[in-house]
Amino acid sequence: MPIRVGTFNVENLMRRTVAERDRNTGAWIPDPAVGLYEHPNEQEGRLIERAVQIAISDDQRQMTAQAIRDADADILCLQEVDDLRSLRYFHDRYLRRAVDEPYDEFALLQGNDGRGIDVAVMARRGYPIKVKSHAALTYRDLGLYNDDLRRWGALEDDRCFKRDCLEVEVEVGDRVLDIFICHLKSMSDDRDRTMPVRRAEARAVRRIIERRYGPKAPHANWLICGDMNDYRDKILVRRGPDGEPEWRQERAEASGIDPFFADRFAVNLVERLPWEERWTHWYGEAKELSQLDYIFASPGLAAANPRAKPEIVRRGLPYRVPCRPRNPDGTPFERYPRVGFDRPKASDHCPLVIELDIPDDGRRPT
Repeated sequence: MPIRVGTFNVENLMRRTVAERDRNTGAWIPDPAVGLYEHPNEQEGRLIERAVQIAISDDQRQMTAQAIRDADADILCLQEVDDLRSLRYFHDRYLRRAVDEPYDEFALLQGNDGRGIDVAVMARRGYPIKVKSHAALTYRDLGLYNDDLRRWGALEDDRCFKRDCLEVEVEVGDRVLDIFICHLKSMSDDRDRTMPVRRAEARAVRRIIERRYGPKAPHANWLICGDMNDYRDKILVRRGPDGEPEWRQERAEASGIDPFFADRFAVNLVERLPWEERWTHWYGEAKELSQLDYIFASPGLAAANPRAKPEIVRRGLPYRVPCRPRNPDGTPFERYPRVGFDRPKASDHCPLVIELDIPDDGRRPT
């Protein structure tokens, strides 16, 4: 019985407006449209900003729904969701109108993020789920504290995950698939400086899986899905001599997600695509494309699906992102109606989905 599993950072799916502020001073940074006009004080400016954000968010959420429709996942792992109420409202008022088959089960457990953005999961009817949070685990609990974390400023009893590692047990007929949903530490405070935190989170996920399955871990049916906020390769987009953009692949010396690759612990299923098709995110300041969103599979699950290749939905990206003029199948690439140069857009990330057959690993639904 095949199942389609996807992951998508939906970019601030919230029922509240949030002001952007300077990291050092805390000063309010107005929305670009608001900053063009005079306003007597921050209070009035924020009122105008809320109106702008609400107007833009309607278009954005319609595009988010279209991207989810095109991914067509039976189980969809989500990042940057405010709360369960926000998720259900988005599903009922936006997504239900876009998809042929709506989602039936929703789960979100509050994690550790200071902004209140959490990981979540949606499942279609016929795929019952059970969830478990690992947000309370500390470095001490998992024996992960080291000098790199100490230099970062972390304490041994700090929590491992900046959001959560949400464990989801899915019934797929008479078999079981476990999914570990993550959203690792952002690179916004400098990639190298924050790498020890992401690396510790990746080690924590790996430790949870190794403890969960023991020696059977390589052969059990599990996936690690989510926004890992780091890459092993990136694509540099530069202007060529003829003025046309040229793409060049560059390998990173180290990554925060190296623990997933060490000793062939997990298989990055996106690496089954050509290198120029693996990216899920555009970093405009450096003009770089990279894979930040992942579906890792156990070696056994990957081997049982040798021909399965992921799909990446890019039609909701803004026009500033340098997409190829044609899709991998040769058809012209087109964006959704009303996508803007920078906004509105479906998200700053791409949905990622793959269809898998779940082999018999000896476990049965409980």
